[in-house]
Amino acid sequence: MKAVYVDMGETLVSFKPRYHYPIYSKLREMGYDVTERQVFRAVSRQLGSRYFPNMDGLSELDYWELLTDMRILPRREVVQELEKLNLLSNSYELFPDSIDFLNYVRKRGARVIMVTNATSSFKRIVKSLGLEEHLDGIVASCEVGYMKPHPRIFRKAVDVGGEGIFIGDVYEIDYVGALRAGLTPILIDRENYYEDLNVRKVRDLSEAKELVDEMLKE
Repeated sequence: MKAVYVDMGETLVSFKPRYHYPIYSKLREMGYDVTERQVFRAVSRQLGSRYFPNMDGLSELDYWELLTDMRILPRREVVQELEKLNLLSNSYELFPDSIDFLNYVRKRGARVIMVTNATSSFKRIVKSLGLEEHLDGIVASCEVGYMKPHPRIFRKAVDVGGEGIFIGDVYEIDYVGALRAGLTPILIDRENYYEDLNVRKVRDLSEAKELVDEMLKE
C-alpha cells in the first residue's frame, strides 16, 4: 500500500448540520415518524447513484424519489417544503482524532490524500482548519467534474498517490466507490448508522490507526 485516501466531511471534518439533518427535521415537523438514521441512509443511497456535480460541485436530491425510498407517499406539498430547505452546513470543525491520524499515517511513510465531494468553499475550510500541512494532495469533485462514487474521481486520486486504502463515512459513495476503483475501503461509522453492514468498519480514526497500520504492511 502506498497511500491512504480520506474523505473530508464526517471523516476528518464535522459539519453542522449534516446534509440529511434538515430533511429529517422537516419531516418530523410535518408529522412523519422517521428516524435520523433512516433519512441518512435514504439520502446516502440516492447520492450514491449521482455522478455529476451541479455548479456548486455537489449533487441535487430528487425528493420524490427520496420519499418513495423511505416508504412515504410523495405528496406535492411535502416535496415543495423539502425543496425550500438549505442543506449546506453553516459550521464545521475537525474531529479530535483527525490530525493525530494523519500524522500517524505519514510517519509510516504513506501519502495522505483527501478525496471529497465538495463545493469550491473546501479550500477556505481546509485552510482555516490548518489541514493543508497534513495532506499530500486534495482531489475535489468541483474541480474534477465527477463525484464519488464515479470511478474517475478515484482514478484521479490514484494518479497522484498510487494504490492504497480509502476511508470514508458513506457506504454507497465512499466504500462501494473505492472498492470498484480498486482501492481497499474502510467505512468510518461515527454515528452507528451502519450497524447492520458486515464490512471493514471502524467507529473513529483512532480505531482506524491499528487497522491501517496492518494494511500498510501488506
